Amino acid sequence: MDEKKTIFDYVTRTFTTFGFCVVFLIFFCLTFGEEAKEISSMFSLGSRGLSTATMMQFLAVSVLTSLIRFLFFTDIIIKKMPIVGRTVCMVLSEVGIIVIFVLCFDWFPTDMWLPWAMFILCFGLCFLVSAAVTIWKEKEENRKMEEALAKLKRQDAAFYEEDGEKEWNM
Repeated sequence: MDEKKTIFDYVTRTFTTFGFCVVFLIFFCLTFGEEAKEISSMFSLGSRGLSTATMMQFLAVSVLTSLIRFLFFTDIIIKKMPIVGRTVCMVLSEVGIIVIFVLCFDWFPTDMWLPWAMFILCFGLCFLVSAAVTIWKEKEENRKMEEALAKLKRQDAAFYEEDGEKEWNM
């Protein structure tokens, strides 16, 4: 069921994405910050925290993520693409955005395999968790809709049953 989205839905999505990014960054900052501060601009403060520049960069990624989600998962722009195609296009776009940010802001060295492997691992894990939560949420919403429909059918049947009795008793 499509529902009309407002600007508040997109702002909420953007800040939810940003919040998850910051939580992951804080975890990595506390875990690897001191070792990573020499090789990554994201961890320039070591385990002491995240710089304003890094926070702004991740806010920009969150805004772009919300925009590409809007692009691929609303029927306003793309009308006849299957959900799998939309998902693949969104994931590829997201990876492209992150690669651009890696290159522009020196998030990690591009000539080392370990940072790329960690990026792929983190991105894959986040994608899988996100997909699982989305599937669970959709199943829960469908279950609630089925329950509401069953309740409505029972009420409708009871109404017609009462209505029929009234006609027979007259």
